[in-house]
Amino acid sequence: MTSTTLKGVAEEFDADTVLADDITGYDAPAPQDVSEVLLTGATGFLGAFLLRDLLERGLVVHCLVRGKDAETARTRLTANLERYDLLEGLRPGLDRVRVHTGDVAQPRLGMTDEAHAALAARVDAVYHAAAKVNFLTVYKWLRKATVDATHEVLRFSQAARATLHHVSTTGVFLPAEDGTPRGELGRTGPPEDLALGYTKSKWVSEQLVLQARRRGVPVTIHRPGQVWGDSRSGACQPNDFVWRFMKGAIQTGVYPRRFRLRMNMVPIDYVSAAIVALSRDPEALGGVYHQVSPRSLDADELLGLLRRAGYDLKETSTLRWMKAVAADVNNSMLPLMRVLVDTEKTELAEFADELTRERLKGTDVTCPDIDDRVFAAYVGYFVRNGMLPAPTGR
Repeated sequence: MTSTTLKGVAEEFDADTVLADDITGYDAPAPQDVSEVLLTGATGFLGAFLLRDLLERGLVVHCLVRGKDAETARTRLTANLERYDLLEGLRPGLDRVRVHTGDVAQPRLGMTDEAHAALAARVDAVYHAAAKVNFLTVYKWLRKATVDATHEVLRFSQAARATLHHVSTTGVFLPAEDGTPRGELGRTGPPEDLALGYTKSKWVSEQLVLQARRRGVPVTIHRPGQVWGDSRSGACQPNDFVWRFMKGAIQTGVYPRRFRLRMNMVPIDYVSAAIVALSRDPEALGGVYHQVSPRSLDADELLGLLRRAGYDLKETSTLRWMKAVAADVNNSMLPLMRVLVDTEKTELAEFADELTRERLKGTDVTCPDIDDRVFAAYVGYFVRNGMLPAPTGR
C-alpha cells in the first residue's frame, strides 16, 4: 500500500470517528433505580442471552427488532430464543418483554418521532448488542450498521437520559510486540492495521463511545473475546469461525497438522452474566471491561477436544487439508479459506481481564473452563440440531 493510499485510509477513519455535535452529556439514574431497559440485537446470539439475564433481574426489557410489523418482529424474537434453547425457561418472564419494530442504523432507530419519544420516556439504560458480524465484508459496507447505528443509539440514550452499555470486541486490539496480554486500558488499533472490516467498524464505534464519555455521557464498554456456546446447555451459534473450522475438519475426516490457530474462546453464559452484573454495579459504570477466558486454546488442544468427543480425525499437512476442503463445495470452511489463511499467518493478541475480575469479586459470576464436559455439551447441541454428524468413537 502506497503512502498516498495509507493517508487516504487514515483520513477516512479520522472522519468517521468524529462524534456528532448534537450528542452531549447528561446524568442518568443509578443502576439500582433502573427498571426498564432497551436492548438492541435481541435476535442475535449474545442478545438472546442478555435478554434472559435481564429478565432474571426482574427488569422490563424493550427489544428493538426489524420486521414489517410487531407480530413479525416478535416471531423473530421468539424463534431466536427457541434456537438457543432459551424460550421454555423464559416463558414466565416474557410478559415483561416489549417488542418495538425498528432499525438501529436508521434515524430515530427507524421509529416515528412519537414512538421514539415514548420509548425514551420509559427507558433508563440501553444495552447495545446489535452488530453486523461479517468477516468477509470490507469496512465501508459495515459503516452504516456500526458507525451510523452507534450515533443513533447515543442519540436515543441522550433523549432517554439513560446509561449506555456498549458491546464492542477484543478484536479492536493488535497483538503487543512483546506478546504482553492486552488489558482493559490498553491502546487499541490503529484501524488501518486491523485485519477485518468488522473489527475496523467496531474500533470506529468504540472511538465514538469514548468521545461521548469524555463529553459526559454515562457509558460502559464491554469487549467479549471469541464467544462460544452456553457451558450448560451447549447452545452455540453455528457460524462461529472456530466451529466452522472444526466442522470442516469433521467433514473431510482430516485435521491440519501443526496449524497456527490460537483463539480465546469464552462461554456465552459468562459473557452475558458479566455484562449484566457489571451494568448493575454503580462502581462499575464508566469503565471498560473484558469478557475473556483465563486461557486461549490452540489448534492441537481443539483436536484433542474433538478426538475425546468421539471424532476420529487423522492429521495431515495443511496443504492436503486445504485441498480436501476445496474438493467439497459443501464444506463449512470453503467460504472462509481466505480468512483462515490470513489467520494462520497472523499473530493474534492475548488478553487480560484483571480489572473485570476484580470488579466481579463478590458476585457469583465466574468464567467456566472449556473442558471435555463443556465441549461435549457443545457437540451434543450441534448433533441434536443436525449441524454435526454424531461422533462414532468413544
